[in-house]
Amino acid sequence: MFRTYKLRQIWYDMRHQSVVTWVTLAGTALSIFLLMLTVTVQQIGVMPFAPESNRPRLLYGQNIHISSDNSDASSQMSYQTARTLYGNLEGVERTACLSFWLIETTLQGTTREMVIALQRKCDADFWKVFDHRLVAGRYYTPEEVDADAHVAVITESMAKRLFGDIDPIGHELTVNHIPYKVTGIVADHSSLAQQASGDIFTPLCHKVNHRDFMGDNRFGEVTMALLLDEGADPADIRRQVEANYAVLNTELAAENKRAIYHGAPYDVETVNSSFYGSDTTPDLSGTRRERLITYAILLLLPAINLASMLHSRLRRRVSEFGIRRAFGCTSGRLIREILGENFMVTIAGGIIGWICSIIFISSYAGLFNLTYAFITDAYTSPAVGMLLNWRLILSALTICFILNIISASIPAWQASRLKAIDAINGRTK
Repeated sequence: MFRTYKLRQIWYDMRHQSVVTWVTLAGTALSIFLLMLTVTVQQIGVMPFAPESNRPRLLYGQNIHISSDNSDASSQMSYQTARTLYGNLEGVERTACLSFWLIETTLQGTTREMVIALQRKCDADFWKVFDHRLVAGRYYTPEEVDADAHVAVITESMAKRLFGDIDPIGHELTVNHIPYKVTGIVADHSSLAQQASGDIFTPLCHKVNHRDFMGDNRFGEVTMALLLDEGADPADIRRQVEANYAVLNTELAAENKRAIYHGAPYDVETVNSSFYGSDTTPDLSGTRRERLITYAILLLLPAINLASMLHSRLRRRVSEFGIRRAFGCTSGRLIREILGENFMVTIAGGIIGWICSIIFISSYAGLFNLTYAFITDAYTSPAVGMLLNWRLILSALTICFILNIISASIPAWQASRLKAIDAINGRTK
């Protein structure tokens, strides 16, 4: 009965105070739209989705910084350095080696079309840490990785471009004019999975790809992905890695060098933020503070405008409030009813704003700070399914609730403070 009354009241306002009501609805929708853009861009960088469904349990070791009296060098690690620092850690279920950079490469298959694609080098454990969906064939094996075999796994869209209607499994393609045999096909995926993405995947062989880089064979091209055990403490993992740095520094002391520890391994938020270099310690506190300030501004400014709109709507209902107060309606009940009515309007505007944000985000990849966007550019934006995530839905509902409380509390309190006789006579002071 109470809900029916509120719906009838909202419908009455829309007909008799149409300008104010529709402006309130539009203002709420715009506020939710802008807030959801901001929230979604941040959430996409940390929330789990295939092929990075294990994001809450993933840490990454990426760089090595070595200093001496007369030189200072930092870059990605060699395979041996990665194993020294991140191998055999307690609390880590599995590790995988992958190339730090995606490599822009030229592919050609039976269609004879020359295709520019992004190549990811990785070991056989990569397929156990990241959950790419195998569509056909198989992943390459540890033995093929150790032998630096010329085998490859490609995506569905790449298979279509390179081979047309031919089944690619067992066929050859050329990677920068070098023949590789296709062993498997994985489902297309978004490049927003920045650590797991690629158009073509080939073995990262530590026996062959280990190289002397910048005069020190501890540098290379490797990132180590660590899949933690359920419930493992990332701080404990970092303490173990810091101890491994101490062991490495014992070895480096003979060369009058030392490795500087920068708090690795890093979580997904840190890795995807790009707010650090190979010779710096990441600090996201400033970024998070700016984000909170942005949220506050996007909430408070529209809330102030919506509060004035609600106050204007309530002034026309002063007599109604007076009669209800005269018949025993308490101040608390009146506040709850006004907040409830306004929340329904906020929810309606929120749904409109949320839907608009989904449409906009899924069609405009420029919102995201991507190191690489796929050459096959259909996969650089989040899929709608990714945006219909319970985290984002809960965020939208929370924003609506907070916006309602901020915008409606003062007008509702003012309405509840009116004396019955003054309200019946239309006096607001």
